Amino acid sequence: MKPRRIFRGLVELGISMGLVMPVFGHQISLIRANATVHSNRLDLTLNVLPEDVLLTTGPITFSGGNISKAEMLKGTDTHHKVVLDGLIILDENGNRLTGELTGVVLPPMVGDTIPVDVLLSTTFVYRVEFPLARPPTQLSFRQHFNPRTSPMPVMTVLTVTREGLNSSTMMRVPDGDNPETVAFDWSEKPSSSTGTVTTVTQIPSFDVTDSYLYIQDEEVRVEVLMPVSNLETWFPIPRANPAILEPIEQVRPRLDLEKFLTEQNQLRIDGLLVKPRLDRYDFYGLDSQDFSIRPARKRLDAATARLGAILVYSTKGAPRQVELTWTLFNPREPTVRTIVFAYDKGTNLLFQPDKPTFVWDNPGLPPMPKIDSISVQHNASDDAARANLSEALLRNVYRGFDYRNERDIYEALAQSVQGQLLTDLYLKIKRGLIQQEQGGAVARVKEVILLKSEPAAGQIKGGFVERVTWQVEGTVEHWGHIHTRVNEYTADLGIAPSHGSWKINSMDVVKQSQVKSMVSLRRL
Repeated sequence: MKPRRIFRGLVELGISMGLVMPVFGHQISLIRANATVHSNRLDLTLNVLPEDVLLTTGPITFSGGNISKAEMLKGTDTHHKVVLDGLIILDENGNRLTGELTGVVLPPMVGDTIPVDVLLSTTFVYRVEFPLARPPTQLSFRQHFNPRTSPMPVMTVLTVTREGLNSSTMMRVPDGDNPETVAFDWSEKPSSSTGTVTTVTQIPSFDVTDSYLYIQDEEVRVEVLMPVSNLETWFPIPRANPAILEPIEQVRPRLDLEKFLTEQNQLRIDGLLVKPRLDRYDFYGLDSQDFSIRPARKRLDAATARLGAILVYSTKGAPRQVELTWTLFNPREPTVRTIVFAYDKGTNLLFQPDKPTFVWDNPGLPPMPKIDSISVQHNASDDAARANLSEALLRNVYRGFDYRNERDIYEALAQSVQGQLLTDLYLKIKRGLIQQEQGGAVARVKEVILLKSEPAAGQIKGGFVERVTWQVEGTVEHWGHIHTRVNEYTADLGIAPSHGSWKINSMDVVKQSQVKSMVSLRRL
């Protein structure tokens, strides 16, 4: 039997054994740069995070938890152009300098691959040279990254040193049109004294709030990443040492923090005010590289710690309208940047005190179709007909997890599954859907493909046994990152009539394996 597509669209991942996904997913692109200014050139060294490099080219394919050298080189070829386009260096006359990539240092590998967990503890290094016509009296630095090529906010921490001097200037490169400028006195002679660092701009870890609004069938999510320093303008966190956030001090405020967060940012679905539940919250440190993975609790620097919180609003099928009014404004943060992902469409927006409300109107997306049982009048007289029937029942099983409410899921499964298997299958799928490494997130199935269907050994009164092989492409998404894996299953399905409908009354899994895993950025 030729492979056939069972269905497309977002449905819940069924019959999954919770295989571990790659651990990508930080929220800020952090570039650490060093500029050495010579009389005739500027040498720039850029340390960039592996995820930023790899995700620039689109989905990444992993093999046995490893990434190949070819994938890394493909990433650097694209990503260095994004960086050089977004980082702007001006001479004393306001002319932009043009740099050329002179080298790329890859993380150390064994052979031609590197394990993902090893990769994440390293950086890629770009070396760039900017020719100078004469010794510069000053250079100015700013950045402007295109959100289409760099969807995540970019923070560049730059240290500038003049050739022959021990002192240097450290800054956070500003966004926008107002650059930071460093002056150079070429009459100053080299010194043997200990060098000093001048900080031009305060360098917090993450000094702005980032939020994501997800609109989907059965659920609307607001995901917030907020500096603790901003949070404490409204919600002080009690602690013994103002500079340190101890693990126990991250846990104690849960109830009060949940009450505070769920009372903010009013959200209406189809005109009705909906109260959210706090799905999860965690505190992240400066070294966190994956905000979708729940971090181990440890001591954190309060000045650089960040709160990640996910608020979930339940819906009853596809919402006709979603209205979000943002209330978390303070003098530290007069605007809040947000990305809206309404089904497959993404847009940028800014919440401001005089424009705090965003309204999304459903452009005509249909409600989820009803799941019907399959009548015994459906033909099952030959191999082809039984294969078609097996496919239809399998489709119904997966579609049942379109729903979020347990009762709705259970009732949908009951259209295609009978007897003791109903409870067993429901619990098995439910366990498989909970991805602990993704903070307990529920995976969704993007696509199911039937690969093979043929008669199997065994007999069932009034029915038949079919051996079916299929693949499931499931996704988990947080903070604009899509983690995708493809699992393959082979199972013997026992199918028989029950109260006038065909139903699965036994399922024996013969084989299961992970075929592919990858990660990609949501594009606007």
